[in-house]
Amino acid sequence: MKTKQRNTCPRAKRRNGSAPLEIPKRALLETKVKQSLTGRRFLTGSVLLIVILVTVMLAVLTMGILQINTEEIQLMQNQVYAAGALATAEAGLNDAFKELRADSSWTTGFSNKTFNGDADDTYDVNVTGTLPNLRIVSEANSPQSFVAIVDANVTVGTSSPYIIRIDNLRINE
Repeated sequence: MKTKQRNTCPRAKRRNGSAPLEIPKRALLETKVKQSLTGRRFLTGSVLLIVILVTVMLAVLTMGILQINTEEIQLMQNQVYAAGALATAEAGLNDAFKELRADSSWTTGFSNKTFNGDADDTYDVNVTGTLPNLRIVSEANSPQSFVAIVDANVTVGTSSPYIIRIDNLRINE
């Protein structure tokens, strides 16, 4: 024969030592819920979840900052390479001025002339027009494939050393 299990409190006894007091089912359920919400296991799991979420957020933030820094470094390198190509093109223009000061009829120009002893930095110079008005175009190529163009319209003086006046100067147009 089955006996019906009663909800009793194990510590609770009647004063006279008779059977323990019965506790309603609802009170037992509320006590268990409170214990599970305030129990150590529940809090430990929450802390672990919060730590994982904070770690993931910090990792994403760090990756974003690193990506931005990488792009900034690349932009800076591109600026340096472009400035180097421009300096090489200006050197080609100055080299052409040197030749014109020595001989005003010089219109040969240069092709793949190295700059500063570096075989990778080269420039081409084209001279067109008739004296005293000439157009000099210097195009430079850097080892990183950057190109710069300096285009000058000049007037050359009539007596040696030939004075060169720059009438119009265009850069990378």
